[in-house]
Amino acid sequence: MMKAKYRGFSLLVYLFTCATSFAAQPVIEYQYQIVEQFQHDPQLFTQGLEFHDGILYESAGQRGASQLLSRTLDNPTPLQQHSLDKRYFAEGITLLKQQLYQLTWQAQQGFIYNPSTLEQTAQFTITGEGWGLTNNGEALIMSNGSSQLQFIDPVSFKTLRTLTVTFENNPVEKLNELEWVNGLIYANIWQSQWIIMIDPDNGQVVGKVFLKDILPKHQRNPKTDVLNGIAYDRAKQRLLVTGKYWPTLFHISLTPITKD
Repeated sequence: MMKAKYRGFSLLVYLFTCATSFAAQPVIEYQYQIVEQFQHDPQLFTQGLEFHDGILYESAGQRGASQLLSRTLDNPTPLQQHSLDKRYFAEGITLLKQQLYQLTWQAQQGFIYNPSTLEQTAQFTITGEGWGLTNNGEALIMSNGSSQLQFIDPVSFKTLRTLTVTFENNPVEKLNELEWVNGLIYANIWQSQWIIMIDPDNGQVVGKVFLKDILPKHQRNPKTDVLNGIAYDRAKQRLLVTGKYWPTLFHISLTPITKD
């Protein structure tokens, strides 16, 4: 009987451990501080940002105005610039293994560029709409405006897996611009000032920050649109954000909000 009891106790411990491991992770809320500000072209309908080796890459949307450009932080004048055919609406970008990938919105088409020259070197097909794009060093990670992220093979462009993003067990819709930051996926929620941090293994939101009033009223006009654009400078650990038709790009730092 004692052995049976021990077996039963061991089973309970095992089940409790499993249940704990699948429980929702605590969500850390952050406050932001503006560290530095840079000029941003207010004519750009920002859809994607990427920063690498001192160069900021930006994808701008709208049919007839979609483009890809590179610049330094200190000077908004493009170093290189590539315009897309007017039928395309450019979306997210990411740099993976010395290739720059760019999505389009509804054409189910993507493009690959040489990051030094922005010369198009190839194109690929995606399924559904393209919104945001990032990578984990191996796979492309794409959003489509829903609560799901697709992990895509960068060679075959087949979907490797689909991840549903949840907050307190509820799906998070309107995932848009993406950025991989220290093992987490940062995502902008379209038409909001929220950025969330996502565990790439289980899809749970583990952090969030509300960028309320980051663009001051005196910098806004009737054309100013929503927050959109996240880039991470890994070398200097700088988080960069901007928005559609914004005149400013911000370097921000995040601090956890402590609750008494």
